[in-house]
Amino acid sequence: MKPKLLLVDDDQLLREVIGDFLSSHGYEVDLADNADSALEKFEPGKYQLALIDYMMPGMNGLELMKILLKQDPKIFCLIMTGYPTVDSAFQSVVDGASDYIVKPFQLKELLNTIGSYI
Repeated sequence: MKPKLLLVDDDQLLREVIGDFLSSHGYEVDLADNADSALEKFEPGKYQLALIDYMMPGMNGLELMKILLKQDPKIFCLIMTGYPTVDSAFQSVVDGASDYIVKPFQLKELLNTIGSYI
């Protein structure tokens, strides 16, 4: 059975490129363009990892992550951001993120990071 991921990013091109790349490397990936769409798809136990953009319109990635972790404490959450600061990295980890990755990143780096959790 393929590991199942939830990828949440408001950037359509990035979402599709990452989704296709991860699918080609043995992951089953569901895509969501915002937090509301992600919550509609989410069910506890359905995903091993959520890959979540930090900055999105409406609910941001940390708010979404808190909801997902409350519903499924076993899920790994990886926060992606193009706006890195020490505070945002620290807050992500304090709030329960398994890891934090800065955009732009190499797809191989993402693959290695995900592989270290599932």
